[in-house]
Amino acid sequence: MKHVNWNQEYPEVPEAVHRSVLDALSSLDEQEEKMKKTPKKRMILLAAALVALVGMTAAATGVFEWNERAGEVFEADEETRNELSINQMAEDISQTVTDQGLTITAVQTIQDKNRFYALFEVTAENPDMQITSDCSLDYTLDFGGGEDPFCARGWGFVSEFDQAVSNTRYFEIRGTKMEESNVDLVMNLHFTGLRGEPEVKAGEGELLISGSWDFSLNLRTSDMISHEVEKTYELDGYDIYIGTVALSPLSMTIVYDGTDVRTMEAGKEIRLDQLDELTELYPTGVRYEDGTVVDEGLMLPLTAGFRDGEKTYELLLPFDKVVNPERITALLIGDTVVEL
Repeated sequence: MKHVNWNQEYPEVPEAVHRSVLDALSSLDEQEEKMKKTPKKRMILLAAALVALVGMTAAATGVFEWNERAGEVFEADEETRNELSINQMAEDISQTVTDQGLTITAVQTIQDKNRFYALFEVTAENPDMQITSDCSLDYTLDFGGGEDPFCARGWGFVSEFDQAVSNTRYFEIRGTKMEESNVDLVMNLHFTGLRGEPEVKAGEGELLISGSWDFSLNLRTSDMISHEVEKTYELDGYDIYIGTVALSPLSMTIVYDGTDVRTMEAGKEIRLDQLDELTELYPTGVRYEDGTVVDEGLMLPLTAGFRDGEKTYELLLPFDKVVNPERITALLIGDTVVEL
């Protein structure tokens, strides 16, 4: 057979992967004469070698199969999921700790410069213990001496609509990172107890299990693709200047002219500083270079506010359907198309 130097063909693959493939190919060479009469066996062995190569290459580059729940939260096709995994924006954690008859597994994280999501699975050894969406986990955080990077954080068990009640339930932590948070950190997460349903709304449930479950998760930053728009568009009858649009697979920032936004605010007779909203500024999707439209519906911001002494007004918005920012050529705000 023709010999191929696999070390030169796939130099980025670890040595262990090279050795595995070379061993398979060596076995094929040793049996070459015998296999001349049985070409099917030859093809099977070669296929096995290639399967080993592809599988180990995927593992080496960080590609993994997303958890089903994570896939429901962040809608993305397989190619986009793999890109997030390779770029370490999605990570398979697979850390499991058991204490006092309760097992907590850190399943997966998904994040970018602005957003963070961590998925856990909680299982009680007692099959009669029912973990509902109104149960809760006590926990504390530290960042290895670094500053807390989150400006907002939420957590809780998933709803009954997403998962039936049993002794096993998914637990999620979601965070919005501060704009100035631009360094990688390790988040040390310390779960200390499982609580039952509270007797009163917004109350604290009875502590059902007390213990210690410790995890270390990576908080990573990532670059966004920035577009200088610098153009005025008519939005609901108002001339609004758009300065920049920045995109990542999970989020987007839009910077408007602050004076224009104040003019619209006055015309609409609302007060942004009293939690009123100008939904006319909210995007509804993006368009790719081939004309494909990713419809996000009305995108509600994670953060919104005036910056630089009200010179600008900035929106930080989450994508539910994960996008490919390199392919985006236009932003959609209602019927208005903002070319990028």
